[in-house]
Amino acid sequence: MKRTFLLVTLLLSLNAAAQRFSVGTNAVDWLSLGTMNVEASAAVSRSVSLHMGAGLNPWSYRAGDPNAQFQMRQGTLRAGARWWPWHIYSGWWMGADARYSVYNEGGIRSRETEEGDAWGGGLYGGYAVMLSDRWNLDLGAGLWGGGKIYTVYACPVCGVKTESGSKAFLLPDARVAIQLIF
Repeated sequence: MKRTFLLVTLLLSLNAAAQRFSVGTNAVDWLSLGTMNVEASAAVSRSVSLHMGAGLNPWSYRAGDPNAQFQMRQGTLRAGARWWPWHIYSGWWMGADARYSVYNEGGIRSRETEEGDAWGGGLYGGYAVMLSDRWNLDLGAGLWGGGKIYTVYACPVCGVKTESGSKAFLLPDARVAIQLIF
């Protein structure tokens, strides 16, 4: 009886402990032609969390028709931190991250296709809406920029190189993520 009481007390205290981890996915990335993504985070203090994420989009659409093929393929890794003025996983946050991406996108706005490697960092801000004890809706926006080494082709499948080089970039980034907090 005493052991059962201790076990129940321990389990209840674990459930009542501060929530220190999250796993989530960003709907905005999923809308980018099906980019699968996941982000995990860990609270390191009451106001700071560390985040690691990855995204993968291996899809080419209409691949059987060279005149209509389009894609936004990518593989992305990112790591960063957030500062929460109120409390971890609750309310406003500001964050920064470092990111690396290998990409191939084209055939969407024009037949031209660009592929390459991009690396850099981002600055973000947002708000986490607590949906329940375990679920958050994480809203955010920011900019990520850096450098890229790229090659431009005349179309997604022709292989005719029109340009290559390296240059800086600055892109907007948004998130509407659902997170499981535990």
